[in-house]
Amino acid sequence: MNPVELAKFKYRLWEKFAIQSDLYPYDWDYEQYLRIAVPFMEILERLYGADGEYYHFAHEYMGVPSVLSVIMAGKTHETIFVAHEVSTARFEVESHPGHDISFYNILRQAGRGRSLEEVFGSQKQNPRNELIKRAVNFDHIFAVSDLVKDEYLFLVPDAPAEKIKTVYNGLSVKDITWDEKNNSRKRIEKYWKALLDFVPDVIFTHICRMVISKGLWRDISLLYCLDDILSAQNLKGAYILLSTLIATGRPPEDILKMEKEYGWPVVHREGWPDLVGMEAELYKYLEIFNAQSKAIKGLFINQFGFDRKRCGVRVPEDAEFNDLRIASDAEFGFSLYEPFGIAHLEALPFGGVSLISSCCGCKYFLQKIFKDAAIKPFYVVDFINAAKEMNYEELKELSRERRTKMERELFSSHAQSIFEILPLGEAKKEEYLENARQHNPALGWEYVVENYFLPNLST
Repeated sequence: MNPVELAKFKYRLWEKFAIQSDLYPYDWDYEQYLRIAVPFMEILERLYGADGEYYHFAHEYMGVPSVLSVIMAGKTHETIFVAHEVSTARFEVESHPGHDISFYNILRQAGRGRSLEEVFGSQKQNPRNELIKRAVNFDHIFAVSDLVKDEYLFLVPDAPAEKIKTVYNGLSVKDITWDEKNNSRKRIEKYWKALLDFVPDVIFTHICRMVISKGLWRDISLLYCLDDILSAQNLKGAYILLSTLIATGRPPEDILKMEKEYGWPVVHREGWPDLVGMEAELYKYLEIFNAQSKAIKGLFINQFGFDRKRCGVRVPEDAEFNDLRIASDAEFGFSLYEPFGIAHLEALPFGGVSLISSCCGCKYFLQKIFKDAAIKPFYVVDFINAAKEMNYEELKELSRERRTKMERELFSSHAQSIFEILPLGEAKKEEYLENARQHNPALGWEYVVENYFLPNLST
């Protein structure tokens, strides 16, 4: 790209919006989106003409420079910032040892009186922060959940609240029959029997990216509590964690070699092609749990995808990724930062339940969809409210040790209630599946577009 044109654009960003690009000379993540913005309008007008009706959606900070270029060009097009998260809030939540427990209670106590930067210090060194703050200049801000709206108002307290609308995510929903559910269940049970030599009464799953925001240690804390309950009921449970640091997945030949040599994924070894980075730490936690548990065993599949080619010869030949979703009784999602959480909901259309934390934005969506339902197939563990009596200093100084103690105490008090909503037994599974069929239309993208997206666009 012509460096002169890029320099001119940076100058105009400073002149119009006080964005100091000279603070980020070596940040390619920032630079690349500025370079897209420079020819943005020229490309659109060459493709669609200059007189068309345009709606510009800036997804996250990445799209902000391009839409700012529209504003700087004096266009009267509609501009929308799609706040799928608030990057600055994510950074603070993940960085603080108190995580969601500290951050969201501090947000509550601050109200509209103090901004995030007044509480946590200037974030000017973070270009993502500087970009999303300028979205206040757009016509609309679509927040993916009620909590994200609160986060944005915490970051930019003088943003007009009426400009920020909640537009939830949706699911790609497909109804299934009882036979289809039963067949998927049998494939996962067959896989589990081949690995661990028993057929589980309850299948827990967690399918996610391996990042700190997923709070995976919380899964294991709950498993300890549920293990006692299942043991007392003479039930057996399976916990399947499908997550990896390797986004492209491990080569099938390496999977076959590890499976043959030492029994992957039941047994793992540290180092490539097996455990890398935080995978190793997580496996240690799960290994200790498995050594102590009586009724539940955990399985860590550090691979991308699920079928025989990707996950070894003990996977049934006809098994596929969606079988995990369909067979699951409960999907875990005790995240510490989760603007919405589509993955947490993906067992719901098939009669499973969602077990989530109070910082998961999807909870607001679920509360609306299942408000009058006889069966509410989700359970919220309220980590945030657990600290409502703590003052500002206590929240700021909340240590990892104290936070962990609070998490474990919460799970201990909620475990029985969680157990009671599980779809145990064939009759209850059929009942939950029928309940899912009745509510699936409201979980889908069509419903979201008709009820949240379109009504909030200018006509």
